[in-house]
Amino acid sequence: MSATSMAGALFELKPGGVRELHWHNAAEATVLDEGKTHPTDTWDYTAGDVWYFPPNLPHSVVGLAPSGCLVLASYKSPDTNELKALSASGWLATLNVDTAALALGVPAGNAKRMLDKSRAQGRSQFIAQGPVQQLASQQPSLPVKRTKAVHRFSLAKNKYPVGPDGSYVNKADVATFPAATEMSGAILRLAPGGMRTLHWHPAADEWQYVINGTVEVGVFTAPGESITATIGPGDVGFAPVSSGHYVRNIGKDPAYLVLVFNNGVFTSIDVSNFLGAVPPSWLAAGLGISSDDARSINYRLAGLPGRPRPVQKKPEAAKKAGRKL
Repeated sequence: MSATSMAGALFELKPGGVRELHWHNAAEATVLDEGKTHPTDTWDYTAGDVWYFPPNLPHSVVGLAPSGCLVLASYKSPDTNELKALSASGWLATLNVDTAALALGVPAGNAKRMLDKSRAQGRSQFIAQGPVQQLASQQPSLPVKRTKAVHRFSLAKNKYPVGPDGSYVNKADVATFPAATEMSGAILRLAPGGMRTLHWHPAADEWQYVINGTVEVGVFTAPGESITATIGPGDVGFAPVSSGHYVRNIGKDPAYLVLVFNNGVFTSIDVSNFLGAVPPSWLAAGLGISSDDARSINYRLAGLPGRPRPVQKKPEAAKKAGRKL
């Protein structure tokens, strides 16, 4: 199954590394996986933060000391390629000296020197290296008006209810992160044996990136059509809009995933809510099961059910086995 509506990129910036000024047609939502960085916005970003840039808004990213950063970028278009993004260096390299001098307001000799350096690369700079101290402390050449609609959001601080086993989903959508009008995202933690239950999204595709852990993912797309796979660190999964899917931790350690949705409004329908919307007799008839089985389903189960509780023996069975209660 291919990711037909979104794309992603994982890139690393060393301290002083600069993802140059660029822009692209697709909206971008990015989660900082490790380290510290400084995009073109008000604050420094740390692990667990997410930024969002609308289509064609120019932006740049700098890796800060001491460790630089590792970022996972996702785009609301399947053919987005960071290497083909429109950029400052790529544009300048196409100009003649007179045009560049006039546009930049510099002498022709300065413009020629700049263009020679750009053309020597043979391509856009993409990721360059600069002086860490200056990159972290220098202010923009022009005064920048800061607005309340910032492009930064801390997923790590946005705690949602935790499941019985310590699993949780920390999400950011337009309700809590107003700048993210076209995309939303989440960090999913699954305890060993934990599960993001059977569910689907009525208005968004889901793109999954495994940070660590070993998980089983299942996607149901039509009667008789489904895919089940095991994925691990660095792997990507995809669930198309309306497809039933789940994520289950089958490893011995907690698993962490980044989830990205191509809709600014997060909506989800869990299996317990879905099945509980009709009387048990309707469900029994539809599934071909007994009424007792239909009534035994826990329709109030949360989206992170955790490990099933061990089945306890009935008192009669325990007595027959000679055990004290």
